Amino acid sequence: MLLPVGLALPAAAAEGDYAFRVKRRGDVVGTHTVRFAQRGAERIATSDLSITPRVLGVVVYRYEHRYEEATIGDNFRRVTSRLNRNGRIVEVRGEASGNAVLLDGTEGPQRLPASAAPLSWWVMPRLTGRVPLFGTTTGRALALTWQSRRLPGGGFEYACTGEVTATVTYSAAGRWVGFTARGEDGTDIAYEPA
Repeated sequence: MLLPVGLALPAAAAEGDYAFRVKRRGDVVGTHTVRFAQRGAERIATSDLSITPRVLGVVVYRYEHRYEEATIGDNFRRVTSRLNRNGRIVEVRGEASGNAVLLDGTEGPQRLPASAAPLSWWVMPRLTGRVPLFGTTTGRALALTWQSRRLPGGGFEYACTGEVTATVTYSAAGRWVGFTARGEDGTDIAYEPA
């Protein structure tokens, strides 16, 4: 059973890139990688998600989402995102500016609280329910309810419901190790390390 959010978190997540295979009904349908680089004081995370299920070798659906997020320490600075959902392109941009996060996406320009940040699954401290999150596939604030629990061995699990239904798991050191989410067609997808 999940407990209300509020677990003590590790000081910082373990460093290093991420690579997952995306599975649906037991079949590998895509990949998700996150690579990190340092540019001056900024840490740049580049996320590439590609889901392309095939029937008899022919791609029957295409979901490609690439975004780049810059942070300084634990502070969000900016994000750019491009989603190709079966030929429909959505671009999102967000930037911390003074006492707000300025966001532009499907809802047009928005002004969010200065503490807002994108829903980036590898940033565990954002999943506490205390950080206003926005979607990098929509460019709008997300209404999510979070629950968490400590796992055997010291890891963590966070589950959200609302506009996104997902469960994400971390090692005791705070490293992202697993993910499941409800797909648009109602079928769950699951990540496994590549």
